[in-house]
Amino acid sequence: MQKKIQDIATIRSGAYIKEVPEGVVCYLQVSDFNRTEGKFLLPKPTLEFNSKIESHLMLEGDLIFAAKGASNFCTVFDERMGKAVASSSFLVIRITDRTIITPDYLCWILNREDSLTFFKANAIGTSIPSIGKTLVEEFGIDIPTMQVQQKIIEIARLQRQEQKLYRQISDLRNKLTQQQLIEIAK
Repeated sequence: MQKKIQDIATIRSGAYIKEVPEGVVCYLQVSDFNRTEGKFLLPKPTLEFNSKIESHLMLEGDLIFAAKGASNFCTVFDERMGKAVASSSFLVIRITDRTIITPDYLCWILNREDSLTFFKANAIGTSIPSIGKTLVEEFGIDIPTMQVQQKIIEIARLQRQEQKLYRQISDLRNKLTQQQLIEIAK
């Protein structure tokens, strides 16, 4: 089944909020995201909690899509991070019916190379490209059964784990080679 994202989710822009030195809510910025780990590093809370903040709080399973700048990515919010608000560099995507699509599957689609290439090609602006809300809403996606979605997500997770292991092996080989060269030089 194919649907547009607007048929399965609501999308809103992240918030632009003045930060304070001592807050209780995290304000997620693109720079807080660790691409290697595929998750946000826990930033220091810099927002006070009030009614404006409350309306922008992230919920478990919300997708955070980096829509401004050259580095675009999507991730699923995990409530274990604590209270957080996405900055205006993001679009927040909230799935309206999780019986037909999972947040992880939609995130996988949005992170695919072909999807990101499409968004970048249609972004607005030259110095700071911006992917518009309407462009994401109109984006068509294939939605397989929940069972197939789960299999895709598991394979993608294993692929990321494999890539991480390859990086670790490469780092260890480099350290070993350097140590061997040091021993030779002595």
